[in-house]
Amino acid sequence: MNEPTRVRDLTVADDDWMNGGDNADHLTTILVINGTFHHLEAIRICEDEDGRQHAADPAFEESVEAMYQIGGDGPFDTVYIKGDSYLLVVIPFQ
Repeated sequence: MNEPTRVRDLTVADDDWMNGGDNADHLTTILVINGTFHHLEAIRICEDEDGRQHAADPAFEESVEAMYQIGGDGPFDTVYIKGDSYLLVVIPFQ
């Protein structure tokens, strides 16, 4: 028997994001999920004339492209942080 999908709503306050400087193209915060620490990465996104998402900073374009390779076939849902659109990525600590 399959159980219904369970969704947990998580809100990270704008002030909880860190960027290590003045560049807001890449933000981070830390999550603990079931006792395991994770980086929650936020990559600022812009869209081209075809609606394809790209990293606002070219240094993070490879990360966005990797997400398309993993399973994205269209625009990803984004979140707004301090008025800008970001794509979120969760990465366990090493």
